[in-house]
Amino acid sequence: MITGRDIIYLSSIEWSFLWQGHQEIALRLAAAGNRVLYVENTGVRSPGLQDARRVALRLKRWAGALGSQGVREVAPNIHVCSPVVLPPFGPRWRREANRRFFLPLLLRTAAKLGMRDPLVWTYLPNDTTVELIRLQRRRGSCGLVYYCVADFTQLTPHVEQLEKSESEIVAGSDVVFTNCLELSRKFEPLNPNVHVFPFGVNLDAFPYDHQAPRRTVASNGHGRLPRDSKAAFIGQLPKPVIGYMGGMHRHVDFGLIREMALRRPDWSWVCVGALQAALGDLQGLPNVYLTGERPHSELVDYVRQFDVCIVPYVNSTYTATVVPTKINEYLAVGKPVVSTALPPVCDFNNEHRVLITTTAEPESFLTAIAQALAMPDDERTRLRRRRVAELGDWDTRFSEMCELIQESLDGAGAHKASRMEAGASR
Repeated sequence: MITGRDIIYLSSIEWSFLWQGHQEIALRLAAAGNRVLYVENTGVRSPGLQDARRVALRLKRWAGALGSQGVREVAPNIHVCSPVVLPPFGPRWRREANRRFFLPLLLRTAAKLGMRDPLVWTYLPNDTTVELIRLQRRRGSCGLVYYCVADFTQLTPHVEQLEKSESEIVAGSDVVFTNCLELSRKFEPLNPNVHVFPFGVNLDAFPYDHQAPRRTVASNGHGRLPRDSKAAFIGQLPKPVIGYMGGMHRHVDFGLIREMALRRPDWSWVCVGALQAALGDLQGLPNVYLTGERPHSELVDYVRQFDVCIVPYVNSTYTATVVPTKINEYLAVGKPVVSTALPPVCDFNNEHRVLITTTAEPESFLTAIAQALAMPDDERTRLRRRRVAELGDWDTRFSEMCELIQESLDGAGAHKASRMEAGASR
């Protein structure tokens, strides 16, 4: 276990955004006795009008933290920084401003927290990260971990620049983690120490309740919904309840959900998650219920009442490397799952045979849901799903990652510097 270290943790999401592996790992690093400076997302593109609210919130958080060394403490050993930096992959003057003014401010924040020779753990492969690593290495030793959980070339117009900075980061890392085999294969020529670790599941947050089988709703009692649960309304909806949990972003096939809801008007369709994209004609349908973002601690209350849980993602180049965290969260509660046939999901199902995958066509998806509804709803079936989810337990996964990091740091030497120079030349 890694302990007693200072860690600059460059996240690709905000601390208070949809709860994901970024926050799960940060909490476990802190609980293990490390000090974590959680640096919120610096992006892979310039912000547009659709990002105005996020930019305003960033400035508000930054201003609010001026009286506390530029950080806010969100948990023991975790300080969150909302850095003010210029967008990545800009003209030379913008990169120079980041290098000379904004990034040194971030490192001074780490120094004010008493951090010395920190380990840099990054999810972002942008040029801002590259410059920060270089600045830190000039100040002292700097271990480096890169955890790639997305194909960022699909999220930026600056593909060539991103590939260059990512190659430098991968080559200079002590260890590289990816969320799927395809990304791992991409990085292996640059770094031999690459390992596949899909995001796990917090089993404590999604406990298995053998007393609350699907199609049975109770408003109170041990292990059931608390009386004041905002999910309780689902118990009054027409059955079956088809549920989605997660961000309502552009990778969700809203058209597919809408068409299925129209074809099954007697079914209830519940979507739990932050609204991150225009939903089009999905809004306003009488049998579609959009809850908006809910606290992570409440999500299990919703999932317990779903008759079938779905992952209706668009099949695209980006989602070809996406491993939806929600799958293990659904399974942890013992629920049947139907997903679009994304390559990583199919790989998962080929190994465990616990899901139903289908095309993103309304009739085939509806047929798969009907198949899930007809499955046995007994203890043995639900427990098997739970046991598959337990294979992705975050505690176990985190321990394995820490062991690999410690081994890599113990064996780090001159090879890392030469690899990073090679990566920079690509």
